[in-house]
Amino acid sequence: MYQNHYLDDFNIEVTQNDTKYMVIYTYGNLSGTCEYELFKSGKRIKQDVLLLQRVEMGDVIEKINMDSPLTSDDLTDMSMNIRNHSLKKVEDFIYRGPLS
Repeated sequence: MYQNHYLDDFNIEVTQNDTKYMVIYTYGNLSGTCEYELFKSGKRIKQDVLLLQRVEMGDVIEKINMDSPLTSDDLTDMSMNIRNHSLKKVEDFIYRGPLS
């Protein structure tokens, strides 16, 4: 089964442009991105919502598959893990400041 530690091989950067956040994964000439947008919602109870807008992780998945071949079940798990990982990176960026 796919484990999140494979993403540790990648350099990870979070950038912000107004209400959009981009998580950029790089490893040599390979790269992948997850883009989120921050929306304010609610009338009575104000709440921030991060919505995943775009995912381009083909190179990342290809690198992980080369290192450790993935089954179709692994691909499904990995896709969800990448989304969760990138969301956590954006939340950390917003609430704790830029990555060092």
